[in-house]
Amino acid sequence: MKIVAIKDPPAQVAILDLPATLDAGAPPYVFLHGLGSSSIATFPEIAAHPALAASRSILIDLPGFGYSSARAQALGGMAGGRLDAWSFSVEDQAQVVVQVLAQLEISRVQLVGHSMGGSIAIALAATRPDLVARLVVAEPNLDPGRGNLSAHIARRSEREFVERGYGMLVRGMQQQASRGDTGAAIFLRTVLQASPVALHRAAVSLRAERTPTFRAQFLEAPMPRTFIAGEHSRNATASELVPFDIEYVEIPGAGHVMMDDDPDAFARAVASGAEHAGSDRS
Repeated sequence: MKIVAIKDPPAQVAILDLPATLDAGAPPYVFLHGLGSSSIATFPEIAAHPALAASRSILIDLPGFGYSSARAQALGGMAGGRLDAWSFSVEDQAQVVVQVLAQLEISRVQLVGHSMGGSIAIALAATRPDLVARLVVAEPNLDPGRGNLSAHIARRSEREFVERGYGMLVRGMQQQASRGDTGAAIFLRTVLQASPVALHRAAVSLRAERTPTFRAQFLEAPMPRTFIAGEHSRNATASELVPFDIEYVEIPGAGHVMMDDDPDAFARAVASGAEHAGSDRS
């Protein structure tokens, strides 16, 4: 694991940088996690899959989440450990990714985002299409007001969520985990790392009205695009996306957290359109 220092916001961003095993010239995969999650906790098995391991992979924990949260005191955090001065909006998180890539001197990537990370990936591709050789999103928030977890968090004011709602969310997940819900147990570990302020502000941003919407940004993006959906929780259908020349991959038997439900199928879905991403060789 590495720490990348960025200036806006003044933060230390934790990343896991996995070298290519074969194709060092291909644009690296950059993985972005969902709300309350962590790329470093979620994607190592995916990045090490034979379908992806030939290329470099960079797993980014966004400010306020995972190992980039101020709760991870040993790794530092926002300047002075304070998280209350920044927006945590989707668009500002996208600019964090841009800064990390600049620090790593990477000019083209295959951008992979799950849920909130997918929305961040779309926002980045819309503002910096030069950086994105290929865009892969797994059930991102495409439309305003959508998303179960973000709705649960955003229905309270920020103060209410920080003071009461976050604790209630954690206790509810602990109860689910105690009843044998392995998904809740996995998610609980990263929610406990996350800043309540980051959770709330990111949730509000995900649900906000914006013009153009994430759906419109995704449909209009100029690079090759892949949309990955779990069979049981899809929020877009092939019929909606194929007319826009977007690859649609559905993972049978999977829900929203499809990388846990079927890691092999998810890795293969991420890799499925990689031949269209080109190369950084010059």
